[in-house]
Amino acid sequence: MKKNDILTPIGLVLAIGFIFFAIAQGKGGVGMFIDIPSFLITVGGSFAAVLITFDLDTVKRIPSALKMSIVSPSVNKVDLVDQFKELSKIIRKDGILAIEQQVAEMEDPFLKKGLELIVDGVDAESVKEILEIELNEKEKVYGSSSKIFKLWGSYAPAFGMVGTLIGLIQMLSDMGSPDDIASGMSTALITTLYGALFTNMIFNPIGFNIESKGEKEIEYLEMVVCGLQSIQNGDSVRAMEEKLITHLNEKDRKAYYENSSSEVA
Repeated sequence: MKKNDILTPIGLVLAIGFIFFAIAQGKGGVGMFIDIPSFLITVGGSFAAVLITFDLDTVKRIPSALKMSIVSPSVNKVDLVDQFKELSKIIRKDGILAIEQQVAEMEDPFLKKGLELIVDGVDAESVKEILEIELNEKEKVYGSSSKIFKLWGSYAPAFGMVGTLIGLIQMLSDMGSPDDIASGMSTALITTLYGALFTNMIFNPIGFNIESKGEKEIEYLEMVVCGLQSIQNGDSVRAMEEKLITHLNEKDRKAYYENSSSEVA
């Protein structure tokens, strides 16, 4: 399951708001910072470079990559430990077929698929291989989606500089009054500004956002594979618990032990 990530839109709105507020406080207002040719050179040119860099299938992933940046995978590792413990207890008591109902009601497609394979009697090596292929594909999707925006972020400042050089050449080719030179210099610098803004406010943050979420989900899926292997190996509930706890960070371990203590009490 996915949940909305409110921090991404909040961060974007704040960044745009702070910049426009600062611009509005100066002379000339916001209007002098709006220049369509500069936008086309910076954003359009850098996007064209992205098209050259990646194949069509990867470029088509941009809309879904944007969606990745505003949703977060539901990866509660503490609950996952408890879930596997409950499943293990049922299996050890009544056998693997006893969890069919629980599996049918599961919302996590990766965990559900793994358990269905086990219930169907697929051997442990095949289950691991199938799930790792799916895990690797998901890792590739996150990686390529992140890379698109990171590279876009690296191209934008360069195209901003290209736009500035174009503006300077045009300005120097027609040296008029000092006012005309100042106006031409201002326009020439807007593309550099656009390159810096789009890179540091949109492209790079989205790229690292996707990368971070991908890392978290992959860690969670690896934990799921560990739990499934433990079930197929016939590990005791205690042994399974210890294996899964190794996947928890310090904060999650503390939360898990606190929950366990409250349940015992």
